[in-house]
Amino acid sequence: MKNKWLHFDMDKENIFGFVCGFVMVLLSISMALFDNEMSNIILRDILMIIFLGFFVPIYYILIIKKKNLSVLGIHKNKLTVSLVINVVAGISLLAMFICKNTGAIVLNRTSFYAITYILAAGIFEMVFIYGFLRYEFERAFGILPSILITAIFYSLHHAGFQPEFAKLFFVGMMYVTVFYFTHNIFSIFPFFWGVGAIWDVLVNSEAGSSLKNEVSFIIAMLMFTAMIGISVYIHCKIKR
Repeated sequence: MKNKWLHFDMDKENIFGFVCGFVMVLLSISMALFDNEMSNIILRDILMIIFLGFFVPIYYILIIKKKNLSVLGIHKNKLTVSLVINVVAGISLLAMFICKNTGAIVLNRTSFYAITYILAAGIFEMVFIYGFLRYEFERAFGILPSILITAIFYSLHHAGFQPEFAKLFFVGMMYVTVFYFTHNIFSIFPFFWGVGAIWDVLVNSEAGSSLKNEVSFIIAMLMFTAMIGISVYIHCKIKR
C-alpha cells in the first residue's frame, strides 16, 4: 500500500496532466510575446481558460476516464465545514489586507467589470489547477509533492500577465494547503480565493487596470456562458 503523503507512481494519466500544465504555461508566455487585446482573448480567454482549463479536464475526467468530479474536489462531502473555512479564511485575509493599509478597492462600475472577470478566471483555476493538475500530481507523487508542484504551476501560469513568481508561489501553497483540510474546492472558492485574487489584482498589481472596462465584463459573461454550455454538453453526453 503506497504512502498517500509521498510516493512515486507515474502513469500515462499523470503525464497527460503534466503536458496540459506545460501547455498552460506556454499559452501564458505567448501572451507576453503577442501583447495585444485580440491575442490575449485568443490565448488566455479561449484557449487557456475555456478550452484547456475547463473543457479538457472535465471531458477527460468524466467522458474518457469515466470518473466523477469528486476527484477534482467538486462534491458535497464536508461541504458545510468547507464553506465555514472558506468564509472565515476570506474574512481573515480581508482583515489582514485592511490592517496593512496597502490600499483600498473602490467599488464602482469599472471595478465590478474587473471583479466579474477575475471570478470567471477563478473557475478555471479551481477546475484546472487546484482540481485537475493537483489531482494528477497527487496520484503521481503524493500529497506533499503535489502541494509544491501545484503551487509552482499556479505561479508559472501568470507568466504572461502577472510575473510575480515568488509571491504567487506562496499564494498557491496557501490555497492548496487549505484545500487539503477537506479535499473540497469550496474550502477556498469563492470567498477565500476571491478576496486574495481581487485585492491582489486591483490593489497590488498593474494587471488590474487592464480589466476595468466593458470588454472584460463582456468576455467574462461569454466565458460563464461557454462554461455552462460545456457543462450541459458533457452532461447530455453522459446521459446518452
